[in-house]
Amino acid sequence: MEKKKGFVPFHEKLAYGFGDAGCNFIWSTISMFVTMYYTDSVGLSAAAVGTMMLIARLLDGFSDIGMGLVIDRTNSRWGKARPWIFLSAPAMALGLILLFNVPTGFSITQKTVYAYITYIFITAIAYTVSNLSYNTLLSLITDNQDERTTISSIRFIFTVLAIIVISTVSVKLIAKVGWSKLSIIYGLIALAFLMITAVFTRERNQPKEVKQQNCNIKTDVKVLFKNKYFIMISFMFIINYAGAGLDSGINIYYARDVLGNINHFALLNISALIPMLIGLMIFPSVAKRIGKWKSMFGGYIIRLVSLAIMAFASESLTGIIVATVIGSVGMVPMTAGLFALIADVVDYGEWTSGNRIDGLTYSAASFGMKVGTGIGTALVGWLLSYGHYKAGIDMQAASTIFAMKAIKIYMPIVLMIASAIIMYFLNIDKFSEKMNKDLAISRAQ
Repeated sequence: MEKKKGFVPFHEKLAYGFGDAGCNFIWSTISMFVTMYYTDSVGLSAAAVGTMMLIARLLDGFSDIGMGLVIDRTNSRWGKARPWIFLSAPAMALGLILLFNVPTGFSITQKTVYAYITYIFITAIAYTVSNLSYNTLLSLITDNQDERTTISSIRFIFTVLAIIVISTVSVKLIAKVGWSKLSIIYGLIALAFLMITAVFTRERNQPKEVKQQNCNIKTDVKVLFKNKYFIMISFMFIINYAGAGLDSGINIYYARDVLGNINHFALLNISALIPMLIGLMIFPSVAKRIGKWKSMFGGYIIRLVSLAIMAFASESLTGIIVATVIGSVGMVPMTAGLFALIADVVDYGEWTSGNRIDGLTYSAASFGMKVGTGIGTALVGWLLSYGHYKAGIDMQAASTIFAMKAIKIYMPIVLMIASAIIMYFLNIDKFSEKMNKDLAISRAQ
C-alpha cells in the first residue's frame, strides 16, 4: 500500500505525544497547585502571588519572540526545534524542583524574592525554550493537514492522561511525601518524556528554498504581522488559556470551599478529562469530515451552554459535574484544533509572502499560552484577595465564595464569547485546498 504524502509513522506520533505529557507534568502541576502552595504553605499573600504571575508572563512575551527567532535561524543535523528540546528538558526538571522548595528559614521578603526568581526561571526561560520548540516541531514533522490534526489529537490524549494522573495522585502524594519530593518525581518524569520526543521524531518538512533564505529579524516581524490570521490566533491563545488558567487555579479552592470537600478536586478534573479523552480519539475523523473551523466553532457553543448550566447549579456537585462533562465535549475541538490551526497559519504565511517563519509564528502559541495562563492565574490571586480569602480557616466569607464563583463561571463566559467572535473570522479551511496545492507546486520547482 502506497504511503500518502506527508505520512508520519504511528510510533513517531506517539513519541510526539510524550512531549506534551512531559510539559504538563511541569505546566499543569504549576497551574493547579502553585497558588495554594504559595498561599497556604509558604505564607505569601494571594495578591502578591497574582502580581508575580502577571509580571512573569509579561517577561514571557520577550522570551517567546526571542526564542522564535532563534529557532528560525537554527540549522543542525537534529533539525531546527529538536536540539532545543534536548537542551531545555533538564532545565525544566530543575526549575520545577526549585519552585516547590522555598526555604522555610527565609523571611517573607526573602521567600517572595526566591519565588519570583524561580517562577520566572521556569516559566520565562526553561518552559519557553522547551514548549516553543515542541510546538514548532509539529509543522516541521509534516505538511499534511490531516496528519497534523491526528498528531495534535494524539498529543492531547497524552496531555489528558498526564493531567488525570496529576489530578488524582497529587493531593494524596503531597500529604504523604510533601511538596519537595512531589516536584522531584514529576520533574524526572517530565525529563524522560521530553527526551522520548527529542529522540524519536523527525523534521522532514523543510523545503530547500526556505532553509536557505536569510531574512533579517525586521523582515521576519514585518511579514509575520502582515499575516492577519497570526494576529487572530495570538488573541485566541491568550483568551483560551486565560480561561484555562482561571479554571485550573481555582478548582482546588472551589472543591474545598464551595463544594465542601477537597477530595472533590480529583472528581472535577476527572469529569472534564474522561469525556475529552474519548472525544480526542474521534476528533480527527470529525475534523476531516466537516473541517477544523466548523468543529471548533461548534465547540465554543457547547462550552457556553455548559457554563450557563454551571451558573444555575454553582453549589451543587451533581450540577457542576454534569456541566463539566458537557463543557469538556466542547473543549475537544477547541484544544486539539487550535494547535493544528497554527500550523496552517504558518503555511498561510508562506503562501502569501514566500517566507516560511515557523519558530516566530509558533511564538504566538507559546506567548498566548503563558500570557493567557498568567492572566488567568493572576486573576485567581487578585480576586481571592479582593474577596478576603483567608488561609487555614474552615469556612470562607460570602464575599470569598462569590469571588470563587466569578473565577470558575462568570469570567469564563465572557472569555468564551470573545473567543467565539474571533473564531468566526478565523476560517482558513475555506481556501486550504488551493493553498496546499500552490505550496506543493512552489516547493517542487
